[in-house]
Amino acid sequence: MMNPETLQALLMDRELGELSPEVAELLDAYLAANPAARREAEAVARTVQTTRETVRRFPELAGSDNRVVSFAALFSPWLARAAAVVVVAGAAAWLGYWAGRPVAPPVVRTEHKQFEGLWTQYQPAYDARRGVTAVTKNP
Repeated sequence: MMNPETLQALLMDRELGELSPEVAELLDAYLAANPAARREAEAVARTVQTTRETVRRFPELAGSDNRVVSFAALFSPWLARAAAVVVVAGAAAWLGYWAGRPVAPPVVRTEHKQFEGLWTQYQPAYDARRGVTAVTKNP
C-alpha cells in the first residue's frame, strides 16, 4: 500500500508531465493493481484538465502579472528611511555633545609685583563687566 500523500504527488507529477518514463511505468503498474488508486488517478486527471480549460478560457486567472522585483527595489524605501534616521540621530548626538560641553572658566592673568612692605593690604574684587575676580592693592 502506498502512502496517500506520495500517491497524490506522483499522480500530479504524472499529469503535468514531470515523471521519468521508468517511474511512470511503475505508477501505471501500481494503478492497474489497485482500483482505489485508479479512481484517485482519474479524479486528479479530471481536476488538472478542468484547471487547464479554465485557464485557457480566462487567462487573467493564471496571474500573468509575473513581475520580478529586485532586492534593492523591494527594500530601498526602508533603507532610505533607516539612513535618514541614522543621519538625524548622528546630528542630534553631535549637537548634544557640543551643547553639553562645559565652558572653560576665563583665565585671569596677574602681573608679578615685588613685595613692597609688611603693611600692604590686598583686597579681592569682582569685575562684573568682564566677569573676573581681580586682586586690588589698598594704599
